[in-house]
Amino acid sequence: MKNNLRIIAKRKRKLISLDTEDKNTFLKNINSCLNSVFSIENAVKEVGLYYPIFNEISPLVFIKYFKDNNITTALPVVDSNSNSMVFKKWFKKEKLQKSHIGSYEPLRTKKTIFPQVIVVPMLMFDRKLNRLGYGAGYYDKLISTLKRYFDKKQKNFITIGLAYSEQETKSIPYESHDQKLDFIVTEKEILSKVN
Repeated sequence: MKNNLRIIAKRKRKLISLDTEDKNTFLKNINSCLNSVFSIENAVKEVGLYYPIFNEISPLVFIKYFKDNNITTALPVVDSNSNSMVFKKWFKKEKLQKSHIGSYEPLRTKKTIFPQVIVVPMLMFDRKLNRLGYGAGYYDKLISTLKRYFDKKQKNFITIGLAYSEQETKSIPYESHDQKLDFIVTEKEILSKVN
């Protein structure tokens, strides 16, 4: 069932575009979400982003926000041997390489980061903060690992999903390993666990 949803979601997302007003509202919403996140956890030092592909919403416009707040940014690097993902330190102008799954990654020699906040791409979402990803489970595994890591440090770990409002669906099939997000931001609203 999830595979059929992915096919539909990829086709649908490819056709979505925002007008200038929606783009501006989206920027305001993500800034509002970030302000909320950093008011909850103002000691965040590292944030994980993603490099957008296949018409994903770009989180890169928020690099200035992080730079102004002295927050280090990182991008995911996928290890196909261990079927896992880590974040590597990255600054906007640094070179990226294309991975075997089509994403763009920092060089593997870069420092590994344990971001306290990560921004996550998706194909679909529902109002219960479930996301449909590409099916490899990289984000679900990493989110689970980072939750445990920050739990031991007695710190909040926060996930933010970016999506177009048209990517919403009534219900995403949920499995035990799936990780709900803390926030989902669209050009129309901000969904959160406290809504």
